[in-house]
Amino acid sequence: MDVSQLLARLGPDLGFGGVAGAVVGYSAKKVTKLVALALGLVFIVIQLLVYFDFVSVNWTAVQHGAEHVWSDASGVTLADRAWAILSANLPFGAAFAAGFALGFKLG
Repeated sequence: MDVSQLLARLGPDLGFGGVAGAVVGYSAKKVTKLVALALGLVFIVIQLLVYFDFVSVNWTAVQHGAEHVWSDASGVTLADRAWAILSANLPFGAAFAAGFALGFKLG
């Protein structure tokens, strides 16, 4: 089933919040896939450079630096911050959340 057909059928029930959530969820999944692909390719390139002794990587330092990206000092995760940004000031939050889940599943 095409996304446009599904949204046309569910659009009146979900309303604007649901449709907006579906669009954001669909886009978020596509962007997530691209980011995962890019990170995987970067990792492969780095490992090739390490294997051929062009560079040396201190993976402990890399892990320590990455920990600050995923969660801050108060324990708030990157996903929590992203969700707060996406759902800020939305009076139709429940429909947006349902639409986001639907869009993410279809993406």
